Amino acid sequence: MSVLSQPTARYTSLESWSYDRIIAPAVTAMATTMIAEMLPRVANGGRLLDVGCGGGQVLLEIAARRPDLELVGLDLSLQQLARAAARAREGGRPIRLVRGSALELPFLARSFDAVISLGSIKHWPDPRGGLGECVRVAKQGGLLAVGEVDRGCTFADSWSFVNRWKGPRFIRPIAHALFRTWVAGHSFDLDDARALMRDVPLVRSDVHRVTGTPTLLMLGEVG
Repeated sequence: MSVLSQPTARYTSLESWSYDRIIAPAVTAMATTMIAEMLPRVANGGRLLDVGCGGGQVLLEIAARRPDLELVGLDLSLQQLARAAARAREGGRPIRLVRGSALELPFLARSFDAVISLGSIKHWPDPRGGLGECVRVAKQGGLLAVGEVDRGCTFADSWSFVNRWKGPRFIRPIAHALFRTWVAGHSFDLDDARALMRDVPLVRSDVHRVTGTPTLLMLGEVG
């Protein structure tokens, strides 16, 4: 089953490769705004978990900005973890990589200063359960940060994002239609995201659109 027809299905090998090579570079570029907003909230020398880390591009961006952090990436895909490991070796960045599910994080409670996830939650069979797991493994006062495609994104923002994808320019109108229909169409809008965050035990939370991008950012402090 394709992830395009069923968002909670596992990526096929072709989908995994296509995402890593064609789409992930644009996601990483887009994520820099979110990373800049998140990282000042993470304690010096802290431990950060990326749930659904894929090929590790976002973790490497974080490592470049905050070499003081201990970084851990989790993903279901062995192929993506292998790509992340290769990138970490090439970049000389010490990143621990673990195979596992967002719904059953294989970590002790209260073991991370920050738990982040970018572009992954729409694929979780139980988003609320996954968020509960993220909170469980975060320390008191720690950061929860989840970025995801906004179903209510503007045409201009979604086109700007797709226009950064690798590949021939002539296929981008088709890619844009697929993005709006199958990716954004199966994701959350602002009200959905706020309702999700209300169900999570946090001291405080904020959900907002990230200006100039087709994404939402859900932030919270763990109690």
